[in-house]
Amino acid sequence: MSELTIEKAIELYENGKQRRYSLLFAVNGGAFAIAKILVGKGGSGAVVVGCLTLQWLAVGMVAFTVIMVFDIFKFGEKMSGLKPAAQLFRSPGKFVLIALGLLLCAGWLLGGSPWW
Repeated sequence: MSELTIEKAIELYENGKQRRYSLLFAVNGGAFAIAKILVGKGGSGAVVVGCLTLQWLAVGMVAFTVIMVFDIFKFGEKMSGLKPAAQLFRSPGKFVLIALGLLLCAGWLLGGSPWW
C-alpha cells in the first residue's frame, strides 16, 4: 500500500467536503423553492404535499441540516486525523460550517413558524 501524500490527502478532503456541502445546499435550496411554489399565498398553514404542512417541512429540514452539519464536522475531524492532512479542518472551517448550519436552521424556523 502506498503512502498518502499531502496532495492526495488534500484532494480527498476537498472532494469529500464538496460532495457533502453540495448535498446540504441542494436539498435545502430545493426544499425552500418547493415550499415557496407550493405554499404560494396560502400562508404557513397551507398544506404542501399530502398532509405535510410548511411547519413540518421546516422541522424536517432543520433535522436534515443538523444531521448534515454533524456529518461534515465528523468528516473533517476524521480527515484531520490523517497525518498529511492534519492542518485542513481547523477553527475557521469549523466556525463557517456551524454558522452556515445555524443560518439555514434559522431560515427554516422563521419561514415555517406560525408566529412570524
